Amino acid sequence: MPNRVYLSANLVIQTLFDLFYQVLLLLISLYLFIVPTKVYPLQGNIDLTNAQSSVGQRFAKVFCEAKKGGVNSETASEYALNNTYLKFVAFPDDEQYLDDLWSYTSKSIKDTCGEVVDIDELKELEIFFKEEGIIASNRDLYLPSFENN
Repeated sequence: MPNRVYLSANLVIQTLFDLFYQVLLLLISLYLFIVPTKVYPLQGNIDLTNAQSSVGQRFAKVFCEAKKGGVNSETASEYALNNTYLKFVAFPDDEQYLDDLWSYTSKSIKDTCGEVVDIDELKELEIFFKEEGIIASNRDLYLPSFENN
């Protein structure tokens, strides 16, 4: 009789371990299936951070230098456009991306030269910045096409 109890207990323990490993395998499989989908938003944030430093900061710096030099906002924005990567970067065709980039850039402008830029100038600059971002995102629509003869 004790052998039977020992064998039954051993069978129950073995069944529980088998069940545990099956559940563990299922959880690991689900984890590996779900994790790659979370990489894409992270990649978007990395791209935005790169754009913030290479485009947003530079645009704000050049714009503020021009404004502090006594130039009007329209000229300063054109000057900043021509001296940054804004017109050369291919942004994703995503409105939220441009909104986030503008939010960063406008904060940088306010911090750097907020004393020489008023709210109306900032609103006009936002329109200009986003229009240029859209043009950069859809460069094929704005560039002439040349046919090989």
